Amino acid sequence: MDTSTLLKNLSNTFGVSSFENYTFPLIEEELKNISPDIKLEKVGIGNLVATYGNESPKIAFFAHVDEIGIVISKIIDEHFARISPVGGVDPRTLVGKRVLFKTKDAEKIGVIGFLAPHLQKKEDREKSPSFDELFVDFSISGGTSNINVGDMGVIQVQAVELENGKISNKSLDNRVGAAVLIKSLEYLQNLKFEGQLTLSFNKGEEVGLVGAQGSAHHRKPDFAIVVDVTFGEKLPENFEPIKLGEGPVIGIGTTVTRSIFEELTKTAKSNNIKYQLETFTRGSGTEADVVQISSTGVKTGVVSVPILNMHSPNEVVDVKDVEESAKLLSFFALNTSLTWKGSRNL
Repeated sequence: MDTSTLLKNLSNTFGVSSFENYTFPLIEEELKNISPDIKLEKVGIGNLVATYGNESPKIAFFAHVDEIGIVISKIIDEHFARISPVGGVDPRTLVGKRVLFKTKDAEKIGVIGFLAPHLQKKEDREKSPSFDELFVDFSISGGTSNINVGDMGVIQVQAVELENGKISNKSLDNRVGAAVLIKSLEYLQNLKFEGQLTLSFNKGEEVGLVGAQGSAHHRKPDFAIVVDVTFGEKLPENFEPIKLGEGPVIGIGTTVTRSIFEELTKTAKSNNIKYQLETFTRGSGTEADVVQISSTGVKTGVVSVPILNMHSPNEVVDVKDVEESAKLLSFFALNTSLTWKGSRNL
């Protein structure tokens, strides 16, 4: 499958934290199409883990699959329900949107309405709504009779292709990472890789990094790369700018093992992969924060893909950045396996 189609299909699936099982079947299908012999298993709280190869070293790539969303927190009456955020949801992104909820037996469409600006008081027009003020109207889909507290939802939107090879949709954080892992396996088929590669597609990152740690403890990799997204927008002046279309973003800082950072940058340069840098002054805000300290410690790096409008229904990614990130990971796996079999000194 070409990268644009893969990104669209992955981001169109429903996968709020704890409901990633709606996305996993697509990932499984893609992996089996690439390598029929790949081993698939569920690990820990239900992470999807794929294993390719049987030799040392043990290399693992991590990406979370869950997306932010909303949850029914109270049924008001036969038409309306109240909601709360799942992960870092800005309530301003919900106003006036159709929302899709997964119930026990079906799907339900609701609308988060808002008073028209013509009818608002002047002082209210400048206010941002809070979750205490938002309601979902289910009258357009039969009311709340089969809605329950705890049902989860997302904004109802579908992926679109933009100009110059860009994709826009919800949940690119972090279906982009999932796509990078899938494509890295595809690229690795053309390389003489002699090691063991684990691809860990994790649950629950948006609500506290709850999935990756279990996979890391289970697999005990020698080396790990966490793949996530980062801000491809204007940053404070004391940070290097990060832009769409300028390649993968390699992390450096407290959550990154220096030797892995150096190997990633060396690999990028030797394979003519343009890359960018991101500094972590404390935690990275990615699964690397728990992978690195799992078990007795794992040598860990971070590769991120820049996106626009993070945690909104209109995130934007450049397809080229996804492909270049996947190439970087595949060459990293190849070079690491060769180094291991030579000096074991990475």
